[in-house]
Amino acid sequence: METGYTVGTATMVSLVDGTTSLYYSTGGGMLGSGEYTPVAEASKAFVAQAENLLQYMSSSDEFPLPQVGQVRFVLMTYTGMLTAPEIEKTLASGNHPLSHLYRLGHETLTQLHLLAEKNRK
Repeated sequence: METGYTVGTATMVSLVDGTTSLYYSTGGGMLGSGEYTPVAEASKAFVAQAENLLQYMSSSDEFPLPQVGQVRFVLMTYTGMLTAPEIEKTLASGNHPLSHLYRLGHETLTQLHLLAEKNRK
């Protein structure tokens, strides 16, 4: 899940085994966070939900970074790459078919932020 902000793009990578990383287009991020159980569990739920929503995504071989206020889901499947760009406000409204996936992505991001806070102490 990639989100466009005025300062750059945040890319969260979640794998089926709970491996989770967060990358910033400006540099930095969090690697290997899936070793922390709450992050891994949230990430697995995110991936499981994504697997149920393939019909809302399109095949693509081009993945431009999302613009400010846009979210782009990118899925690697056995048959190819799928993507679904959407306006963040639309996803946040809860009325879009991908809204639940968006919410689960943000739950994963919340767990990443909690881990970062824990590591700072």
